[in-house]
Amino acid sequence: MTWFTISNLEDTPSPALLVYRDRIIKNIDEMIAVAGDPARLRPHVKTHKCREIVALQQEAGINKFKCATIAEAEMLAQCQVKDILLAFQPTGPNIQRLSKLAGEYPQSVISALVDNAFTAGQIGDFMKSAD
Repeated sequence: MTWFTISNLEDTPSPALLVYRDRIIKNIDEMIAVAGDPARLRPHVKTHKCREIVALQQEAGINKFKCATIAEAEMLAQCQVKDILLAFQPTGPNIQRLSKLAGEYPQSVISALVDNAFTAGQIGDFMKSAD
């Protein structure tokens, strides 16, 4: 039997998310081995968007994560991730959403990349006014 065989294919709805836990754990272990220390890793959750995988990574000692959207940042905060990096700069209403999220989850340090001083200023001004 190959590792990707589905034993109950007739009962599996399509499309379906299929997770092979042992493969995921093996991949996490290999990531850590390559990096040399889980503290050197910041995996991106945009490919799986899955709390259960985040939990497995946390169990392996990974405490920093990267995401692409505010919704993914919220999922990470709900998983009690200590360090969350939003890989895209928030603009417009997403600045307010990011601020609200940071206020709701004070156990998480939430930061965002920015690519220009104007947007950094907007974010800083809003965060100061939001305290």
